[in-house]
Amino acid sequence: MKKHCLLAIAIATMPLMAQAEITTATLYPSHAELTWEQSANVTFGPGTVEIEGLPVSLQDQSLQVAFEGGAGSQVRQVQISRVEQAEFVAGETRRIRDELSAVTLRIQEQEDSIRAWNQQVTLMSKAAESPHELSASELNDMAAALKNTTQSALSEIRTIRTRMTDDIALKDRLIRELSQVKQSARTTKKVVVHYLALKNGELQVKLRFQTPDASWRSEYNARLKTELEGGAGDGVNGEVTLEHLAVVQQSTGTNWEDVELRLATANARRGTAMPPLYSWVVSPQPPQAYRSKTSAPMADMEAEMLMGSSVAVVERQSTFTQSYKVPLPVDIPSGSSGQRLTVAEHVIPVKVATWTAPVMDTTGYLHATGTFQSEAPIPAGRLTLYRDGQSVGESQLPELTGGEELTLGFGVDEGIRVAVVNELERTGEEGVWKSENVQRRQNRFEITNHHSKAVQVRIFDRLPVSQKDILIVKPLEISEPVERNVDDEKGVLAWNREVPAGQTVNVKSGFEIRVPEGTALPRL
Repeated sequence: MKKHCLLAIAIATMPLMAQAEITTATLYPSHAELTWEQSANVTFGPGTVEIEGLPVSLQDQSLQVAFEGGAGSQVRQVQISRVEQAEFVAGETRRIRDELSAVTLRIQEQEDSIRAWNQQVTLMSKAAESPHELSASELNDMAAALKNTTQSALSEIRTIRTRMTDDIALKDRLIRELSQVKQSARTTKKVVVHYLALKNGELQVKLRFQTPDASWRSEYNARLKTELEGGAGDGVNGEVTLEHLAVVQQSTGTNWEDVELRLATANARRGTAMPPLYSWVVSPQPPQAYRSKTSAPMADMEAEMLMGSSVAVVERQSTFTQSYKVPLPVDIPSGSSGQRLTVAEHVIPVKVATWTAPVMDTTGYLHATGTFQSEAPIPAGRLTLYRDGQSVGESQLPELTGGEELTLGFGVDEGIRVAVVNELERTGEEGVWKSENVQRRQNRFEITNHHSKAVQVRIFDRLPVSQKDILIVKPLEISEPVERNVDDEKGVLAWNREVPAGQTVNVKSGFEIRVPEGTALPRL
């Protein structure tokens, strides 16, 4: 009786080996939070569960262990250790090498058989070349025998070559697997959970931890549709469908299969709080006390680097971030190139117009302007642009919040031709009582529409801006209506014009610059 009790105690205290698998993953732009689960049958009393194969990038301080089922089971202690996979790799190497030796032997046997059949055909052919003194009937019998034997040998050779093809393919695959196993010799982590079970039963062990070896980033497709059925009003003449894509990547060393995936926009790389502000004390310094930033002491430079590299872990989402759940489980291989998943679509009514700045470039560029509407911000990311189904290039989408205006460029508008006509260009001295150096320039911009429909065109120009009292800038003939100081940029002008199909619209812009005699005019 005592022996049975001792045996039961020994079995209860033996560690339960478990190979956990990932079930859910929440990816952030900077890291990931993974959940690994494993079932284990436990017995009453203390015991341990060992879970192997966890990624070496598991951040120990983030590990959380929870039990489900097994009423009253308690976690007593958690240990984390590194495990070298040399033994696993050695075992796999032996297995593959044994299979490789067997298939190589079969290929050699098949090659021997082919040589034997070829030798038989050769011998029969030589025998036919020296028939000696044979009658006609004997020659016919020999010819028939030679034909049958040759056909049989060639048929057998074809059958052997077919089997060889499969074995050669298997040999090549085993050679590749052997190379991959040798390269996959890596370190993993093992978690040992010491528990106290109040009764026998099945226990669900759930591990949650963070790793920097998985993350996601945002990419976008912007598809502009310029042909809308019916008018949308308020000058809207187009529609942009902004497709939000998630590029998911993980290099944990384990392939994820049927994983429930969530994507969070909170970014830990930006830190958790605003950097501190200190008093800005200034005082005059003699010239020799000046030092450039490149000559700053190493301590100052290190302090700046530390301030900019603050890292914090985001453990919950707030109203300022957004979390997406992929509707179906996904498979994400380890180490593969980023996989793209559709996150959301935003349809934005836009005003479409061709923009041009003739004095800089007479090319017209199609632009779409609308208001982005969303309950939460979306991150910045690479943007691929499409216009009426055709790809026109790439750009960068800034971070957007709901209610923010968005303007996107969709490439060159070949149907708009712009010409700059210089109507006046004069430089010289003027004045009777006080001589001044004066320069005048007057341009006319001719915008011609070669489309079959009217096009909205936005023309930009800029007037010189003086920062000194002695330099006076005066506008000459400026076409009205015009927007001045566009986007709070001094001197920037913009005209909005509708150019009918097949017609030309003119816009004028000019300026005058004066400086006192003896002062040189700026180079324009």
